[in-house]
Amino acid sequence: MQPYERLTADRLASLPAGSRLKLGGQIIKLTGRGSFTNSAGRTLNMIDYVDSRGVPGSFEESIILDSATEHLNSVMCAYCGARRHVNDCIVRTVSTKMTTSQSHFCEDKGCAERFFRMNPGRSKMARRNKW
Repeated sequence: MQPYERLTADRLASLPAGSRLKLGGQIIKLTGRGSFTNSAGRTLNMIDYVDSRGVPGSFEESIILDSATEHLNSVMCAYCGARRHVNDCIVRTVSTKMTTSQSHFCEDKGCAERFFRMNPGRSKMARRNKW
């Protein structure tokens, strides 16, 4: 029931090319590293990857460290952002005016209750116009 540990810079540096990570909702495969100097003269460490559709991409190292994990079966809590195993989360319906979606919340910390307390308009509502 503990959240997965975040990826560290040392661990990311030790991963070989071809390693798979979960970035957001997609699985990516690392292809290399590089540096990039932006227009302000600041040098950024870039991580190159190929996503599941075969499209190459790159992000700054800090973005990968904040949002990627080695645990491919993990999901992110919609309230606190912790990465957990699917069985450690509960799924709740979140509604807006235009869409309804399913979101994962930490089961042991009560994140779903906190989320709906802070966002009362996003709880599941009955249709106003019943056809």
